[in-house]
Amino acid sequence: MSAVPPRSAAPDRPSWRHYLWAALAVIAVALAGMPLLGPLDLANIAMLFPLVVLFAAIRLGRGPAVLAAFLSVALFDFFFVHPHFTLVVSDLQYLLTFAVLLAVALTTAELAARLRRERDSAEARGEEAARAQLAVDSERLRNTLLASISHDLRTPLTALAGLAESLPLAGPPLPPAQAALAEAIRREALRTHALARDLLELARLQSAPVPLTHEWVPVDEMIASALQGRAPLLQEHQLVLDVPEDLPLAHVDPAMMERVLCNLLDNAIRHTPAGGRVTVRARSTDAVSASAGKEPAHRAGPDAATAPLEAAAPSARSGLARERRILEITVCDTGCGLPPGQEQAIFERFVRSAAPPSRPLTGDAGTGLGLAIVRAIIEAHGGWVEACNQPGGGACFTLHLPVPPQPLLP
Repeated sequence: MSAVPPRSAAPDRPSWRHYLWAALAVIAVALAGMPLLGPLDLANIAMLFPLVVLFAAIRLGRGPAVLAAFLSVALFDFFFVHPHFTLVVSDLQYLLTFAVLLAVALTTAELAARLRRERDSAEARGEEAARAQLAVDSERLRNTLLASISHDLRTPLTALAGLAESLPLAGPPLPPAQAALAEAIRREALRTHALARDLLELARLQSAPVPLTHEWVPVDEMIASALQGRAPLLQEHQLVLDVPEDLPLAHVDPAMMERVLCNLLDNAIRHTPAGGRVTVRARSTDAVSASAGKEPAHRAGPDAATAPLEAAAPSARSGLARERRILEITVCDTGCGLPPGQEQAIFERFVRSAAPPSRPLTGDAGTGLGLAIVRAIIEAHGGWVEACNQPGGGACFTLHLPVPPQPLLP
């Protein structure tokens, strides 16, 4: 589909040619009205000049129309008012005629110019709405196609991965070259299956309002659940947690938020070399001052991923409703960081960091859709996500979630 081409409108600042055309039109009317001076009354001839002003206002703009108004009065006096072919006025009552003619002409010019501007503005809004609707329809069609293709590919890809995994078990041991080929087929099948799964998920998130099952969830438990799922991958990294005890409850969809945190952890693990540091921080706008001066809780090794965080303080779960608070959850790594200027583009689909990952891509890593899914889920919760580089190296991804008034707990 092609975009709707914008309709050309009269320029806001007319060129000298527009003023010339306005002057020529007034002169033409004056010359055409001279033979009518006898058959028609002078008042009827005077009514021809506002028509020229109206034409100039509609076709040429406000400036040429004003010129046509003044020139109409001058030519009417010069050609039609006694004494002819001079601007001298013998009868002072014609001054009133000139004033009325000028007022009518200027009013006509202003009204016509205003109508032209409103017409152009309405047409511009209509074209913009048409382009926006076209973009929405195109995006919906694309998401539908991606979802259909992804859904149809998942079953054969699963079968292919299973066949490749069972191939070494089907008979005598395979030679090393063939065993490596079977393993490569299994890996690529799993990666393509993950890509199809993420495409299907992203199309579902972007094609319609996301149905969310909101629950009140402690932030520490939400983070601990995601860390537990990524415990094997965190064994080669130092894990640093900075989660204050007085954070408010998050009103989120637990399954969706676990997917978000897992995607951010996967991204941090992929770009952090072995022995590097992965940091998870959480805070709220009201809890910053309360948590200032506290040392962050440092936990490293595989046990840190499975160890639950301390329960949130009861004071944070009291019935004190505080509005306009923002919950921030940040995941940082010590990898190569983001290329300058790619802080927003990194959340688009199929966009990856230009820097190579610090560990090989295996399984479902590196589909280029993880951060796009993160943004879609966070925006469905009414929040936003941003990325930046750390001064000492590495990247940070921060989730911003609104915190509604807290529930009353017994």
